[in-house]
Amino acid sequence: MTTSSPSSSPRPLPRHVAVIGAAGGLGRGILSVCRAEHIGFAAVVRSRPERITAVPKGSRVVVVESLADRAALTNAFSGSDAVVTAMGVTSASRDQSALLSANMANVEASMAAAGVDRIVVINTLVASAPGKPASRVIRFFSWVPGNMGRGAREQQAVVDALGSGAFASLRWTLVRASVNSRGKDEPPVASAEWDKTLNSWAPVSYEAMGRWMLEEAAANEFVRVAPVVSRRRE
Repeated sequence: MTTSSPSSSPRPLPRHVAVIGAAGGLGRGILSVCRAEHIGFAAVVRSRPERITAVPKGSRVVVVESLADRAALTNAFSGSDAVVTAMGVTSASRDQSALLSANMANVEASMAAAGVDRIVVINTLVASAPGKPASRVIRFFSWVPGNMGRGAREQQAVVDALGSGAFASLRWTLVRASVNSRGKDEPPVASAEWDKTLNSWAPVSYEAMGRWMLEEAAANEFVRVAPVVSRRRE
């Protein structure tokens, strides 16, 4: 079992990252950490590029309308050390071109073309590890109408794809995260499994999760592993 906990010694950080879904709450949290730590970024968005402000020199906003567009993705990933996803399902992401689960082969091929092999993928705390059956909680939420149900189905589809060999050429990490806009701004702990870990169900803030994801992109502590990342158990 692998477990990490907050430390006074900072973990390494990447030099440059591509952030898919950069216009959302978590995406902007990741970009905030990038600005503070002088990490270059390519903020990859389908729409609303105007939501990304204060773009430092050496960083850029890239509009990629479809995850099936390999040329656009290759351009977005070029020059990055890692790709970090911050994607969710919204009313604006109803077609297949907006879903990671439907375009994992395109993302993988585009990363290969850009010379990048490290990706950190956000998912839900209640997801099972790849290769294991869906949890009862995720099965329940999959039946809920609207974006919540669609989101649960999409998150499980990504887990299932990884369990079936998607991203086989990449050093991937699936982050089973407890994060929301009201989460506490403190470093989370990360564990490969729930049993005998320091994790609680409590969420951390977007920036706290974003920092952990950026650190993991460089530290490679959980390669081809799906750690649980949440607040420390009290």
